Amino acid sequence: MTLAPPPPLSEASFTADLSPRERSLWRIVVTLLAGAVGGVIVALVTGVVALLVVAAATGGFSGELTGLPGRIGELIRADGTTVQSALGLLTLATFTNGPMAATFIGVAALMAGRHPRRYITAAAKIRWRLLGSGLLLSILIIGPLVLASQFLDPHAPPAPLLNLAKDWPTRTGYAVACVVLLIPAAAAEEVVFRGWLLRESAAVTRNPVFLMAVNGVLFSALHNDFAPDAFLMRALMGAGFVYMTLRLGGIEFSTGAHAANNILIVLFIQPLSLKPTPSNGLGADTLFQALFLFVSYLVMAELVARWPLLRRWSGADQVPDLTATAAVEHFS
Repeated sequence: MTLAPPPPLSEASFTADLSPRERSLWRIVVTLLAGAVGGVIVALVTGVVALLVVAAATGGFSGELTGLPGRIGELIRADGTTVQSALGLLTLATFTNGPMAATFIGVAALMAGRHPRRYITAAAKIRWRLLGSGLLLSILIIGPLVLASQFLDPHAPPAPLLNLAKDWPTRTGYAVACVVLLIPAAAAEEVVFRGWLLRESAAVTRNPVFLMAVNGVLFSALHNDFAPDAFLMRALMGAGFVYMTLRLGGIEFSTGAHAANNILIVLFIQPLSLKPTPSNGLGADTLFQALFLFVSYLVMAELVARWPLLRRWSGADQVPDLTATAAVEHFS
């Protein structure tokens, strides 16, 4: 196996073609305001529709609409303690975050004069195999740690996959639904944070340490969970996702890794809940898990970037060399 050294992160193709429009303060402000307001409006509509569909599909519709509000209330009050409630909250998250992110990126692309795909990848087309590589590698590398922490800890709560459903057909359906719903949910976060935000930050500086730190902190802060363990974990995750995006020229791989993390959580640790996760403090085990996750993300990205066979199969080698055509004066 021959390992080929990739270019420095500061020369990443994903941020090589930034234009003066993407450094324009007023355009950034308009994008934030119009994108956020428009995204929230769209998310409210799609969220209500998603809740109505879930309520109807789980026994709340018998020919009359009057029973749906009560059924929606039941699903929310259950807060992920039943299969129906857990899937309802996952559906709600996907069908609010997805349209919200799409609306925001549409506004951003319009203001920057870019094709929306440019916030996803520097390649000519979206590399689905690269997304799958991020998903599978994360499950193979991170999964054993999650399973060990769940099944070897006598104080750990029951795994949702085994606890919520009592028979294997239902468990299988729950697992499939989690995968189907959480991949687009992860993509929604990635396209905003590692797509738009990373490019806008790179318009200020292309120092990778700065980009990873700022993106990770903002990613964690906007989850509105400031417990020290949760905040550190998400910040390092966000930083790792930035590394993946810069190294591999797009958010496909980080989307797969992000989705894998969320899938492992809702299957084996805890279902999606509207309540914040209780904090365990910054103990040695938490620090180890956070650092292990961060280092694993860096190693996975380097493996795909440097191993020719995996690089070709995943499509990571489809990224064009935009550094030669990028306007040097943008960063001089």
